[in-house]
Amino acid sequence: MPELPEVETVVRELRGELSGDVITSVEIFRSNPIVQGDCDLFQEQLRGRKFLDVTRRAKYLIFHLQPERYLLAHLRMTGKFIVCDPLPKPSKHNRVLFHLKSRRVMIFDDIRCFGTLEVYDNLADSKSLLKLGIEPLSSDLTSDFFMKRLASSKRAIKTVLLDQKIVVGLGNIYVSEILFRSRIHPQRSAGSIGKKEWPLIIKYTKKILVEAIENNGTTISDFRRVDDKTGKFQQFLQVYDKNNHPCAKCGVPIQRIVQQQRSTFFCPECQR
Repeated sequence: MPELPEVETVVRELRGELSGDVITSVEIFRSNPIVQGDCDLFQEQLRGRKFLDVTRRAKYLIFHLQPERYLLAHLRMTGKFIVCDPLPKPSKHNRVLFHLKSRRVMIFDDIRCFGTLEVYDNLADSKSLLKLGIEPLSSDLTSDFFMKRLASSKRAIKTVLLDQKIVVGLGNIYVSEILFRSRIHPQRSAGSIGKKEWPLIIKYTKKILVEAIENNGTTISDFRRVDDKTGKFQQFLQVYDKNNHPCAKCGVPIQRIVQQQRSTFFCPECQR
């Protein structure tokens, strides 16, 4: 699933492509993405709306429309947006097509069809957004925040950092990298992380996310930008998907374990 840097990359590209354009009509080829269920209402709610901005909350894309309305999208595993000239005919994975006043189209394409689209007059009505934790690049991410909330937690630090109700936008790839640079074992309990260690986690969380955004995210399998190009941050990964490769810092082979049915990669020497 795309993580924060990948979603942020898509947001920035869509903002540049769509600002000021208008949705003239909407075609739905498969109804699965339409969370609220009423396809006719979905089309009606978006017809004639102008794109003012595209922003992000966690892994959700938020399209700000005028007159005031919001299109909320989640890419899930394989969803992507494509802005292009009209196609002779839709491809088999095109799920929703937005016709634009500029005579282009915005396509929501999704191979596995897990992605979602929702429309709201008020973002406060979205139950999905209300459940989310703090943004990792915000000033809210502090040692005090973690220590007050997790002082007695026995949950593994890897699991805690993946919890979208605590910190949003982090997934398997970046949490593995964050803990490696912080020299913290992924199975340590969150409550055991000390006062001097939380600042390291925060430092490398922000640093790695910024580096990944600058490189248009990480492409391991399905992620593609709006222009269908891949991200480049996979070239800088030090532990993720490096099982049995020598650690770049100490030479000891990277290990893989499974936590909550997800792969975790770490160096047993650097992250004792």
